[in-house]
Amino acid sequence: MSSEEMLYAKGAKIWIPHAELVWESATLEESYRKGAGFLKIQTESGRLQEWKLKPDGSNLPPLRNPAILVGQNDLTTLSYLHEPGVLYNLRVRFCERQIIYTYCGIILVAINPYADLPLYGPNIIRAYRGHAMGELEPHIFALAEEAYNKLERENCNLSIIVSGESGAGKTVSAKYAMRYFAAVGGSESETQVERKVLASSPIMEAFGNAKTTRNDNSSRFGKFTKLLFKNNMGVMYLQGATMHTYLLEKSRVVYQAQGERNYHIFYQLCAARAKYPELVLDHQDKYEFLNMGGASDIERVSDADQFNDTVQAMTVLGFSIQQIADIVKILAGILHLGNIEVCKKYKDGSDEEDTDSCEIFQNNMHLQVTGDLLKINPDELRRWLLMRKIESVNEYVLIPNNIEMAQAARDALAKHIYAKLFQYIVNVLNKSLNNGSKQCSFIGVLDIYGFETFEVNSFEQFCINYANEKLQQQFNQHVFKLEQEEYLKEGITWTMIDFYDNQPCIDLIESRLGVLDLLDEECRMPRGSDDSWAGKLIEKCAKFPHFEKPRFGTTSFFIKHFSDTVEYDVNGFLEKNRDTVSKELTNVLAQSNMSLCKQVMVLEDVDTLCTDANKNTTTLGGRVVISANRKQQLNETRRRVVPSKQHKKTVGSQFQESLASLISTLHATTPHYVRCIKPNDDKIAFKWETAKIIQQLRACGVLETVRISAAGFPSRWLYLDFYMRYQLLAHRAQIDKNDMNQSCRNIVLKWIPDQDKYRFGNTQIFFRAGQVAFLEQVRANLRKKYITIVQSVVRRFIHRRRYVRLQGVISGIQCHARGYLARMRVQKMREARAALILSKYAKGWLCRRRYLRLRHSVAGIQQYARGMLARNKFYAMRDHYRAVQIQRFVRGVLARRAYQKRRRDIIICQAAVRRFLARRKFRGMKKEAKTIMHMEKKYMGLENKIISMQQRIDELNRDNSNLKHKTSEISVLKLNEARNEKEPGAGVQKYKGRLFG
Repeated sequence: MSSEEMLYAKGAKIWIPHAELVWESATLEESYRKGAGFLKIQTESGRLQEWKLKPDGSNLPPLRNPAILVGQNDLTTLSYLHEPGVLYNLRVRFCERQIIYTYCGIILVAINPYADLPLYGPNIIRAYRGHAMGELEPHIFALAEEAYNKLERENCNLSIIVSGESGAGKTVSAKYAMRYFAAVGGSESETQVERKVLASSPIMEAFGNAKTTRNDNSSRFGKFTKLLFKNNMGVMYLQGATMHTYLLEKSRVVYQAQGERNYHIFYQLCAARAKYPELVLDHQDKYEFLNMGGASDIERVSDADQFNDTVQAMTVLGFSIQQIADIVKILAGILHLGNIEVCKKYKDGSDEEDTDSCEIFQNNMHLQVTGDLLKINPDELRRWLLMRKIESVNEYVLIPNNIEMAQAARDALAKHIYAKLFQYIVNVLNKSLNNGSKQCSFIGVLDIYGFETFEVNSFEQFCINYANEKLQQQFNQHVFKLEQEEYLKEGITWTMIDFYDNQPCIDLIESRLGVLDLLDEECRMPRGSDDSWAGKLIEKCAKFPHFEKPRFGTTSFFIKHFSDTVEYDVNGFLEKNRDTVSKELTNVLAQSNMSLCKQVMVLEDVDTLCTDANKNTTTLGGRVVISANRKQQLNETRRRVVPSKQHKKTVGSQFQESLASLISTLHATTPHYVRCIKPNDDKIAFKWETAKIIQQLRACGVLETVRISAAGFPSRWLYLDFYMRYQLLAHRAQIDKNDMNQSCRNIVLKWIPDQDKYRFGNTQIFFRAGQVAFLEQVRANLRKKYITIVQSVVRRFIHRRRYVRLQGVISGIQCHARGYLARMRVQKMREARAALILSKYAKGWLCRRRYLRLRHSVAGIQQYARGMLARNKFYAMRDHYRAVQIQRFVRGVLARRAYQKRRRDIIICQAAVRRFLARRKFRGMKKEAKTIMHMEKKYMGLENKIISMQQRIDELNRDNSNLKHKTSEISVLKLNEARNEKEPGAGVQKYKGRLFG
């Protein structure tokens, strides 16, 4: 019998595809035989069906893992490493055991429970401190402890990459990882550093997070936080941090979909508008930039309280009062800017609408408030919203804007201001978090957007999925490298694993004449448009295997990403990639009388120049050193107020460069991976939606890790564990307890003849996928055989014992029956004699009862007569007595009422005094109870009491034994006296006396 026939025997559990459940459990109704055309199975729902098979049996349904492996805390330890096995293991842990963390090799899979769990307190941090991964249950703290230990041990750079789709819990996981590092890497002299690191989270959430249809607190930007550590006497202490951000979703400032919100800070500011009357703010629903989604409030979240937390965090991180005031003014200016109404304009002297121009009234309240808050000229702002300037070689031309163009210019200016303000806040945070001293190494925490696909996917989703392609490539290479290192460490030979490489998809995006290159080229064209760019894509990128053109039209294109094929709508790609804002409008802001506004507007040139200067920089001790020429250019740029477009790059090229820098940084570190999973869209606690979860497992690389592990030797057993589990598979002669490794080899060689199915390592035995399940099946069959033999012997013993017991019962019944008959005969003789005696005494008793009844009747009549006379006399005396008592009680009530009132007043005074004295004594006793001396006295008193009680118990036991001895002697004496006094017939005389007396 082949191994397949043994595994696919009748009653074996398998997985079959299902339309809704993705995978459904089933049971084989017949054993599999090679060459069979189908399998008869019964699904878990009770449905019988046939599973068609290929002649070679290559499409056999996947087997379920043995029960011993269900619920494992590491997915790679499963015997059958396939999609349904991984999915079922996660479901058992999440739904049945309510465990949200599971390992998958080097990955920590975290499923959002949508419930508050007591998993992150100080006690939990202390519990995981000093424990290696695998010793305790999977946890984000275990992963962080592993990284921190490696940092202390090897003094190298590490990174924790947190990914997942919106609402999966990425931000929370990154926050708890940083909280762990702040807790274990802190010291009493550096508490301010940890406080600043933790205080950065509410600020970044306020300015960079928003409510979406999938998540109430979704990060709309990528963030890579470096926690800087220094080595002090072999211990790593947290010294500071730096933060790098990627691709802020600027379009959210001016547009939100239904059910979504703008960035939290705007709603927080409107909720706290009473503190800033100078901002002239109204309710949040009054502003165009805030009321588009129709979801201005978040359940169980107070925007006013959140604003207080944000301001407090900004104070901790070094923002001055003036800086905070200027920031809220800029935010309020953006809101008022969005409410500037652009109206239709009519031609002079007629009612005909001028479609080529528009109008903004000079007395527009929001226009004036925007000018006052940003300290700019409102007339200049109005002018350049209504006009645009086109430059030629020697002159420029002013052209009026229509309503759509004016509104677009207004929205572009709002996005530009918020993006520059966001970058300014990040710069201030970095300056506050990093004190400038040299660090030894760092741990980077990457909280970045996961793979996204919607009904309409635009430029933002393209960049996000491009970033995930790069991160997935880095992840695949790292997992493959670790797999190789594990095999080399164990000293085994193996064949190179052919893992999925998404380089062709990355080439499609970033290579010459790829998507980004064609997009930048089209942006440089004077009359470039989204449609013409789409046409070039279809023409130039058709050679790439991961590119697909739409069946109808040219307004979209398809890219086959590593997890799914996504359709991108080309509308808006060019505008978002250019990220253009009118130069004249930026000049208006640059001429502001607000110093912060000037600093914010000059950030663009500084960042661009620093990006261009990267080619001429070197790194010394963690500091960037710029060449003299570049430094001079940088200083000149800082002195300029009006930004220049000379070095401006497109958003796509900037994102590509920053992403390349990020990947380079990750390659230079030892990465740890956290994959966050969103179990359902309804945000219901511990609700499991299989289709949604399997899509995320495919997208985040968990199944790819499983596939890589399954291609090698995924099942690994320590020699001791393998011996304890499978020692019964070998004969006693093949087992040597002194050489456990050889015993394990004998077991494997006996049952698995194919040497390619296993490898013997230095400390472990490596098995191909399914071999452990095969050994489990063999073990189960042997146990079944031995159990059958034991059962036959036990049944023989039970039946023989039952026969012997039945024989003894029959003899006992006969013996007891004869005795019963004899006793019945004697009983009848006794009853006849006793009846004569009883009849004699019964007649005497009847006569005596008749006499006593007559005497009782006469005495009763006399008694009732005397009683009636006595009661009449008593009633007269009682009436007189009650009259006297009523008078006495009335006087007593009046006297007691006065006494009780006076007594109650005195008690209240006494209680107040006693309470004051008791509280003072309680505080003293509470202080004393905390002292070590008190505890020692307390325990000393208890020990003395225990000793004295033990002595008392010994004395009582001695007295008790003496009393028992004396009692027994007295009882013996009384028994002897009773025997001496006893006379013949005395018992009969006493019986007669009791009967007639």
